[in-house]
Amino acid sequence: MTYSSHKTYFLRSACIMSAAAAFLATFAASSVASAAPSKEQCVSSHGNGQDLRARGQLAQARQEFLSCAQASCPSLVQSDCARFSEELGRMVPTVTFAARDSSGTDISDTQVFVDEKLVAQRLEGKTYELDPGKHVIKWVHQGKESTESVVLNQGEQGREIIATFGGPPPVPGQEGAGAKEAPPPPEPHKSLLPFIVVGVGGAAVATGAVLLGVGLGKVPSNCSLSSNTCTAAPGDPVFNTAHNGVVLADIGMGVGIVGLAAVAGGIIWYAVEPAKMDEKTAPTTGKLLVTPTPWFDGKSGGLGLHASF
Repeated sequence: MTYSSHKTYFLRSACIMSAAAAFLATFAASSVASAAPSKEQCVSSHGNGQDLRARGQLAQARQEFLSCAQASCPSLVQSDCARFSEELGRMVPTVTFAARDSSGTDISDTQVFVDEKLVAQRLEGKTYELDPGKHVIKWVHQGKESTESVVLNQGEQGREIIATFGGPPPVPGQEGAGAKEAPPPPEPHKSLLPFIVVGVGGAAVATGAVLLGVGLGKVPSNCSLSSNTCTAAPGDPVFNTAHNGVVLADIGMGVGIVGLAAVAGGIIWYAVEPAKMDEKTAPTTGKLLVTPTPWFDGKSGGLGLHASF
């Protein structure tokens, strides 16, 4: 009696295990069948992938080709899709996103949008495939946004795009709201006197040219400047007129020569004079500086030396 009851128990257990195994096998087969794309889906992904690739949407096209490259697809479609997905894998740009604060610490709780489309809820170091071309990347962290425009090149791999939240770190010793930036140091500059000398010289050249022209114009036509003679009777006023014209022309020539010398001297002065700071703001160096300074007084000129510390 005892033996038969044990036998019945073992038979019932065996039936239950067989039924469970059959159920699991059926469930697994149905799951595999549902995961594998149908023939129609394979053909559709093959066509959609080619259309997306033609429009430059390489990342989406690669996903379509990966779908129709599975073993359940027809061999011809599967072969094309596998080859196309491999080609696009070398062409599609890949990027990683990062966000940091002003001290350089990574911020993981940051959302990332690409062209207003959410691609990452958090930053976890993942790689993302994007189409070649221009994209607008937006990071959002605790209500603050950071936006950057990037241009991705075909075949560019592993590019890291980083956003920084917060201002630059404070300079040691200048923390606090009342800290002020130090004023920039004064810049050295050259004196304006050479330009004044050049301007005066230019005016003198112009005046001399006018006097020379007026003086020569007063010389009568019957007088020769080369021989200093006039064809006229002794005592004729033409001699005085010619003399006055020549004197005026000589004065004009002299003024012009002095003006040219002033122009040349001013140019040389500006060229040789070193740039320096104002005496009130220039720091003392403790070294003797000797600066050459041209000079002239209308009759003579020279080069002076100016010493300073």
